Amino acid sequence: MIERRFGCNSFFAAAVIVAIAGGCSSESSDARKIEETTRDQCVEHLRNSLLNEERWAKVHAAEFLVSLDYRGGVEEEFQQRLQLFGDEPEYRIGIWRVLAQLNRHDRVAYDKLVGQIKAAFEDESGPDRVHAVETLAKLGVAITVDDSLRESVDTFAKTGPINGRAYAWWVLLNSGDGNAEAHLSDLLSHSDFVARQTAAYALRHQGTIAPETQKALSQALSEEPQDSPALIYLTTAFFRHSSGAQSEQNRIKEQLLGKLTSGKPHEQYEVARLAADVGDEWTAELLSVLQNENADADVRSSVTHSLCRIGRREQSRMPTFDWMVVAFYGFGMLAVGLFYARRTRTVGDYLLGGRNMSPWMVGLSLFATMLSTLSYLAWPGEMIKNGPIILMGYAAYPFVLLVVGWFLIPQIMKLRVTSAYEILELRFGISVRLLGSFLFLSLRFLWMASIIYWTTSIVLIPAAGIDESHTPMIAMVLGLVTVIYTSLGGLRAVVLTDVIQTFVLFAGAIASLVLITSALGGVTNWLPNQWATHWSAPKLWFDFDPNTRATLANAMLGTFSWYVCTAGADQMAIQRYLATKDVKAARRTLAVSLSTDFVVIIFLGLMGLALLAFFSARPDRLADGHTVYANADKLFPRFVVVGLPLGMSGLVIAGLLSAAMSSLSSGVNSSAAVISEDFVRRFAKRQTDDASRIRLVRWTSVCVGMVVVLLSSQIGNVRGNMLEVVYKVGNLFTAPLFYLFFMAIFVGRANAAGTWVGSIAGIVTAVSIAFWKDFFGTQGISFLWIIPSSFFVSVVIGTAGSLLFGPGSPRISIPEQTSA
Repeated sequence: MIERRFGCNSFFAAAVIVAIAGGCSSESSDARKIEETTRDQCVEHLRNSLLNEERWAKVHAAEFLVSLDYRGGVEEEFQQRLQLFGDEPEYRIGIWRVLAQLNRHDRVAYDKLVGQIKAAFEDESGPDRVHAVETLAKLGVAITVDDSLRESVDTFAKTGPINGRAYAWWVLLNSGDGNAEAHLSDLLSHSDFVARQTAAYALRHQGTIAPETQKALSQALSEEPQDSPALIYLTTAFFRHSSGAQSEQNRIKEQLLGKLTSGKPHEQYEVARLAADVGDEWTAELLSVLQNENADADVRSSVTHSLCRIGRREQSRMPTFDWMVVAFYGFGMLAVGLFYARRTRTVGDYLLGGRNMSPWMVGLSLFATMLSTLSYLAWPGEMIKNGPIILMGYAAYPFVLLVVGWFLIPQIMKLRVTSAYEILELRFGISVRLLGSFLFLSLRFLWMASIIYWTTSIVLIPAAGIDESHTPMIAMVLGLVTVIYTSLGGLRAVVLTDVIQTFVLFAGAIASLVLITSALGGVTNWLPNQWATHWSAPKLWFDFDPNTRATLANAMLGTFSWYVCTAGADQMAIQRYLATKDVKAARRTLAVSLSTDFVVIIFLGLMGLALLAFFSARPDRLADGHTVYANADKLFPRFVVVGLPLGMSGLVIAGLLSAAMSSLSSGVNSSAAVISEDFVRRFAKRQTDDASRIRLVRWTSVCVGMVVVLLSSQIGNVRGNMLEVVYKVGNLFTAPLFYLFFMAIFVGRANAAGTWVGSIAGIVTAVSIAFWKDFFGTQGISFLWIIPSSFFVSVVIGTAGSLLFGPGSPRISIPEQTSA
């Protein structure tokens, strides 16, 4: 069995960078008692309740199991319930609610079930409108302003039965109604205790409430009669959101614990439900209820659910030794930067490594650059959530090698330049060059900001076991270390650290895969022999249907388009080709990069399958509130925290950091090259010597790092699956950028005006496809079509525009070498 470990380290950032590994506390025996001794008993009780209890006790047990991701047997049981009681008012709503929660990943099935619940609510003469609106609220259903149901819910909230109004306001609160919380607050002072009870219940389920609502809760609680059925609901809601004096909170807590151990069944049930959110210190009282065989079955189900959640919520932190491994790695990267800083003499040394670097080292560097932490986390997550179809798109790599190696690289290697965008000026003039530089910088800044944010928020913060509010500080430290060693050592430091990080990344993936295999008893226990039920059923795999999220053809097209566009326009890739001595060496660099990338992607795909099997078999190892499907992107770092032995966790965290820092260092170096050559030097009033130029580039690297760190604080506002976010944000301008080089090299009639028009058309196309649903409210075509579609539109419009605006810009003979 893979043991779970708990440690203590309050200052993770310092541990990563300056090797101050905080004292590691002893393991929490209480947490282990919940995790190991009580977990099986809790789950067994819920399964027994699912099979043996009736009606709402069965519904609640099923909901608890689903929320904890113990789904086995629930679907079958409630399909039988549906056959037996599908026409019974009120109870049918509970059955539909359970089935809807089970099918959140299946949009068609989920929408059908929610549609049935909506229909029951809209039936004004129906007997279960209150149950229907309550279920819509609990499912988090949001109703748009133009939906005809919105008016019905609004009317029901104002004039419906008193026991259903709060649920209607809850639905409107889910739907973004800014006044809904105030109306719930008003119900707290209603003369009917049922209104106060349901309003308090709805407010307790909100993440946060306004200070005015907190005051209304406090006032309602102080005025509520002691024998009122609403009292327990007001008390639990008040405690859930209380921010008052500690003495007052302690007083309320004692009252609640008294109700938990000796109150009426409905009081025990509601306190146990509250404990699932805030009862980390209530373990003893919860266990006493669980051990009371005479307790109400529904109460015991609520208690077992809370104990399971408390066990998952225990902070899982790596011990000091693991942080020492990570810190040692960080110091090693800084040492590399210092070493090469003393050997950098010219700008060519700094930006291109002297143009004589080893192809295999540069190839591994190119691979490490392309495979960022986003890829390292996104590919296992994509495999877990959606299956292998998009990963199969890497079958396009032979075509990538052919097109890039034999068509693009020979053209690129003619350009003995520092910034790839010099060719745009040679063909079209300064305006198109600056446009290309701007698109590149926009891509890299957003891409690097995404790397910092995701590495910090779903890797470092959970591993350190510290509050998410520290994310900006940790992101700043991570960016700072990368900027320091990059700005000191230039490309030589970047390439060497990339090579080191490549091997660390391999080691981390292989070690995790081996350990999961050992824990599950062999490869056959995690390698699936059938299509997972939550994966979307594949259509015709060679179908190019853009309305389907992924087919093999779409995936290959998307992969091919991305790599060709990146290899032909991205300064980070071009910089590595130019760092080799000739076309043959550059081609070997590409082959090494593609081969290494392919092998690691296969490993990451297998890792996704292994993680899927591991957490499906051991849902107790999930974080609180997480499920395998909904939190697929977070399962790899979660396994690192809860599944690896001493020392290995630090190695894998170092691997994740290495992928992030590799990409960041390359991005900072390449961005500094473009800014210094295309913007700063161009508009400088006087020429400077090499020493001054090196200082300029280093300070530019520092500024780039600062801007990226600031941008990273905003990435959390972007929602979506990590892989889709990478395509929609990090690769948004990839095709419009490559289009500029395509026009410059291959389209003889192209001119600056037409190229500008085509670029704008491509940008509009890319943004429209990426954010179609945000703009228009309907589902657009697959994100895999962003790059090929925007490139196609750019070329067509750009070529037509060039013909319209006059003769093409003359082809310019590219000199073998230009001044650096």
